[in-house]
Amino acid sequence: MATILIGLVSCNTDMVDEALVESPKDITAFQQYMLDEINLARTNPTVYAESRLKPEAESLADNGSYLYLKKSSPVGALSFNSSLNLSSSKYAGFLAEKNLMGHNEDGTPLKRAITVGFTGTAIGENIAASSGETYNALLNARSAAIGFVKIMIIDEGVSDLGHRLVMLSSKYKTVGIGYVRNTASTYVNYNVQNFGNL
Repeated sequence: MATILIGLVSCNTDMVDEALVESPKDITAFQQYMLDEINLARTNPTVYAESRLKPEAESLADNGSYLYLKKSSPVGALSFNSSLNLSSSKYAGFLAEKNLMGHNEDGTPLKRAITVGFTGTAIGENIAASSGETYNALLNARSAAIGFVKIMIIDEGVSDLGHRLVMLSSKYKTVGIGYVRNTASTYVNYNVQNFGNL
């Protein structure tokens, strides 16, 4: 199984074959499960640590995330932003179709969001992709949502812990979630999270 994480702390502005792009107009089961999972980590980090990270902490595979969340103060829950849902869904589709990974492959995260109607001034973006069946949101939306959030919070191999910091930042109030599965691409399952300050 190949897994890749790409995190962008923030972006400010001056101003397919079997690919499935979920409709950003309607909240999918995967998007709702992921929002619930992110909000559990944000609003009750101790419970999240105990319920999701304890096995990894016991095997020393948690990259410090268990203790980090146990010591974290709660922050406010996120709500969906339809523009961010659209932007993240379109970008997940773009990455899967083009077999790419990166934040600026089709413009910056903030420019992509503004193009579809986002009116905020700051974006935090997390991207993860994996060929593992655990991350197949078409097969099991709940386990895929839990898996993607968990790997971003653990942030294995990411020295600045960017995914974790973005996801748990009180700076962000809204989120958009995109998921695309394309078996012809390298990583198959692509997840994009866009966090907005508005």
